[in-house]
Amino acid sequence: MIPYLFIPIVEIIFSAALLMLLMISGQRHIARRPFSLYLVFMGLWGFFIFKMRAATGMPEALVWEKFVFWSILSAALVFYHFTIALTGTKPPKLIVYPIYFAYTVFTALIPTGLVFSGLQTMWYGKAPIIGPLFFPFVLSIYAPIALSLITLLKHRRRSRIIDERVREQYIIAGIVVMFVGGTTDFLPSLGIAIYPLGIIGNILFCILATVAMLRYGLLEIRVVLRKGATYSLASMLIFGVFGSLLFLLSKMFQELLNPFSLVITVAGVFVVAAVFQPVLSRMQRTVDRWFFRQRYDHIEVLKNFTEETRSNLELKQLASSLVSAIANAMQSQTVHLLFSASSSGNFITYSNCGQGCKNRLVVSATSPLATTLGYRDGLIDTNDIDIIPSLGSLPASEKQMLAHNNIELIMPLNNNGRLIGILLLAGKISREPYTNEERQLLKSVTVKIAPNMENASRYERMRREHRDLQQAMDGIIYAVSLIVETRDPYTAGHQRRVAELARLIAKEMGLSDWQVKGVHIAGLLHDVGKIAVPSEILSKPGKLSQYEFSLIKNHSQVGYEILGKIEFPWPVTQAILQHHERLNGTGYPHALAGTDIIIEAKILAVADVVEAMSSHRPYRPALGVGAALEEISRGKDTLYDPEVVDACTRLLRKEQQDFDKLIAEAGQSGLVIAAK
Repeated sequence: MIPYLFIPIVEIIFSAALLMLLMISGQRHIARRPFSLYLVFMGLWGFFIFKMRAATGMPEALVWEKFVFWSILSAALVFYHFTIALTGTKPPKLIVYPIYFAYTVFTALIPTGLVFSGLQTMWYGKAPIIGPLFFPFVLSIYAPIALSLITLLKHRRRSRIIDERVREQYIIAGIVVMFVGGTTDFLPSLGIAIYPLGIIGNILFCILATVAMLRYGLLEIRVVLRKGATYSLASMLIFGVFGSLLFLLSKMFQELLNPFSLVITVAGVFVVAAVFQPVLSRMQRTVDRWFFRQRYDHIEVLKNFTEETRSNLELKQLASSLVSAIANAMQSQTVHLLFSASSSGNFITYSNCGQGCKNRLVVSATSPLATTLGYRDGLIDTNDIDIIPSLGSLPASEKQMLAHNNIELIMPLNNNGRLIGILLLAGKISREPYTNEERQLLKSVTVKIAPNMENASRYERMRREHRDLQQAMDGIIYAVSLIVETRDPYTAGHQRRVAELARLIAKEMGLSDWQVKGVHIAGLLHDVGKIAVPSEILSKPGKLSQYEFSLIKNHSQVGYEILGKIEFPWPVTQAILQHHERLNGTGYPHALAGTDIIIEAKILAVADVVEAMSSHRPYRPALGVGAALEEISRGKDTLYDPEVVDACTRLLRKEQQDFDKLIAEAGQSGLVIAAK
């Protein structure tokens, strides 16, 4: 009887020891939590078998045997999840739903006696007496294991990565051993005299799978530690509350201890677990904060990066924030973000962060690396470059660049099938490899941020093109303004000085920056119509005849017609046409009055008069700022807009001592337009 009790104890010890070994010795991992849960269920399986075999009475042994059957069923389901996670397979719903349905049904049926009706004493010890649904139950266990085996075989056949193929060989061998051993557990119940070897098969499988994990990086140990701690604490809380309630009820009502009550109990556990989900989430955050310490905040920043920067269209700021967030969260030595250059199409470092980021990295647009990243969703580990077929022809110069900068991970930024950028991560500061959890976090962030990056890139390109067009327009405006001034050397700089004074008045009035800009441009061009006036009239020192004055008065209409074909985003041509109109209708060319005159023209009217009176003319010396202020004050409410006059008066009185200098600087500064 010693082996009968000893083997389950060995199962428990092996499961716990292997899980601990993985937590301590695991290095590089690419799988998920299900295998750790599988080890837990293997340990529970051994524990329940031990309790069943050690029980002195059949009723007590029968209770533990029900838990044995449940742990076997759960282990098969968890193992299927482990296989899916390992291979990255997305199983069809027509397969997943029946498996879950069978698990739910048989979990509920185990206490009823339909799967097995009792226990019997065999030559080696206790064995179940099979019920009418025993074979469907066995099929529900074998089905997920068989599907797992098929999934692994298919994935191994497709995979070209040596580590994956070797790792899956270990696991496939373990499945076969477990399958054979598990089958022997059921044969004695059918009258076949064979010792049940299920526990031994499970021990061998756990050993083979753990070797695969330790040698070929299957499990993310830190994830197991954090998640395990969280679930342990949550489980203690949930089962503490629920178990206490159940204990009290059982003391009060002995009849609750029946198969139906066990089903209700299992259902109740799931209900309590659902209710405690917020507690679990909060507990996970607490455990993560304790585990990551100072790094926790950086990881949270990276997780929330997309949401926090969704409205940010400043590409330089967005790129700089991204590489900083990645470098801090991943603890990378350096992080480089490469964007495509508009001229060559090559991917060149746009932003970087980390220790000694001085190198400007370049990936050719025609490089196999850029081509591969264009259609590849996941990241590339530089350790795998030699085994990726499409990178077999990667130039030695790019391989050397990656090696020289210690690049370990290459992540594409793809959006709608377009490669918009490349992230290059050097090794970690700690010299440890990047964990699977970190890789998945990097992938999830880059997938979400890629559209934002492309939008910001387009916005920057539009701004650059707008800036270029604005500079071209400013140059044309400046050139046109100079043409007029070259024909009238006595009033050279008049348009620029009027424009500057009008800009200051508009700003003093509180107009928007956009309107101020329009006023400035209108001031630069307000006398462009004088190009049609003979130069001898413009520079005539004496009094003008009525005919000569009529030619000059016509310059507003001529300027309007010259510039009429240009679609300015401001009412420039209207301001030019109306800048000699007056509030009382005595102006020209159309004798407009009051609200018919636009505000830009009213500002130009005041600025034009003030500049003219403050400057020298062929027919008189400069009258000065004081005379100009008296003129616009006399014409306030009749000739000139009172709000414009008040703004001009405040401006000139405030700046009167420096006004001549201001006008001189405006005359020498040329076109001063802030591109908005």
